[in-house]
This record gives sequence, C-alpha cells and structure tokens, in this order.
Amino acid sequence: MRKYYLVLAALNELVLLDDPTKIPITKAEICRRADVSKTFIYKYKEELLDPINRAIIQQNIKIRIALKSHKLSFSSDSKDRLMESLKRRIQSLEDENKQLRHEKELLLGKLANR
Repeated sequence: MRKYYLVLAALNELVLLDDPTKIPITKAEICRRADVSKTFIYKYKEELLDPINRAIIQQNIKIRIALKSHKLSFSSDSKDRLMESLKRRIQSLEDENKQLRHEKELLLGKLANR
C-alpha cells in the first residue's frame, strides 16, 4: 500500500509543478518518480489510473489553450514575413511543377516515337 501513496504523491507533485513543457505529466514519469512499474498503476484502475488520466487530460487542455493563444499573438511583421515566405514557396513549387510537366511531355514524345 506504500507504493500506492507514492504514486499519488508523484502525481500531486507533477500537478503542482504545472510545467508541461519541461516536466509533462505522463504515466512513465509518475512511475519513475514513485519507483513503481506501469503494471502497478494499471492494477488500481479507479484509485490510480483514473486520477492520472484526468490530470493528463487537464494538462493537455492547458497546452492546447496556450498554443492557441500563442498562435493568435503573431505580430503583423511576423505575419508579413510568413506570407512572403509562403509566396516564395508557392512560386518555387509552381516552377517545379512546370518543369516536371515539360519533362513529362518530352518523355511521352519519346515513348510515342518508339
């Protein structure tokens, strides 16, 4: 039963740290900190596995919210640079596409002459 409390303590520690980028809440991390096997936490589905899964879900929600707010905070200068970069990429892909079409026509012509 001591291991059971070590797992809960490890989970609470990770929840309190609340730093998913450096120390994410994972079953592996909890097992490592509590010095138990993953099999052990799966033995106690309601007592251990469910709280761990809830904590992971909450962490993932926080990460998604942080990513969305980060995406919305682009400066107009960054957006302009990104647009220019994407335009250059589109142009290079269009040029490559033209070249490949030309090569295809040449190969089809050679094939037709055989």
